[in-house]
Amino acid sequence: MSTVSTLSRLQELLPQLFQNSTIKGDRYLRFGINQLSALIAMSNIQESLVISGDRITPIPQMPNAAMGLASSRNAVFCIFDLGHLMGLSPLSSYLRQYHVIVLKESPSDLLIGVAVHQIQGVTRVITEEISTEERIYDVLPQKKLPLSLKPYFTGSFLQDDEELLILDLSTLFSNIKQSK
Repeated sequence: MSTVSTLSRLQELLPQLFQNSTIKGDRYLRFGINQLSALIAMSNIQESLVISGDRITPIPQMPNAAMGLASSRNAVFCIFDLGHLMGLSPLSSYLRQYHVIVLKESPSDLLIGVAVHQIQGVTRVITEEISTEERIYDVLPQKKLPLSLKPYFTGSFLQDDEELLILDLSTLFSNIKQSK
């Protein structure tokens, strides 16, 4: 009777885990906002989570897009409704849970949360396949969105016949700072 080591058995059952192939492309978090799917580079994300509505503490005299304060991993951050911040319809204030992406603003490492309709997973994006900013002028009308959203995006990426817009964090952060 021969004994097979656990490692060799795993290599036999799951060969793709043990291959030395490199996966092409940078990782981006895909999320939904209104009728739009968009991307944020994973290098700018601290974490993504689902927060219960009762764990968000409202702050008086803040802009309408500011939902309140929350904490995770011993860090406190302000959550903004991303759609409302961009001029789209806001999330319902009566939801039980909110999908939140916690972003790091460098160089200060300030944490800012943005609430979105849905977190859809991680997507690999090959930098050379990102369309120019001018392509955004074609994508927004196709999705029946106003051209005023153009400054919030740096480019687009085609995946499975769907055009995904890449969020421009510098514009987002400057808009958050101006709204305070």
